[in-house]
Amino acid sequence: MNTPEFYRRRQKAVVIVGMMLFQLLLFFMQIWLFVMLLESMLGGHSHMALPAAIASVVIMALNLWMLRGINLLSRSS
Repeated sequence: MNTPEFYRRRQKAVVIVGMMLFQLLLFFMQIWLFVMLLESMLGGHSHMALPAAIASVVIMALNLWMLRGINLLSRSS
């Protein structure tokens, strides 16, 4: 028979997998942003450097915040 602990662990696993997939999406967005910035810089357009750097820092902060959440979820089991 399934206990409440089984369902709690199962729910945590679903949440962790969802957060990790979202982190992967953000990581690919950051790679795409970097490639677009490099192409822009090679084309002689340096005005996109500051907005791209700000967006990259925001994405990194969001990833670190979610990583902290995953660590907290995995410790509480």
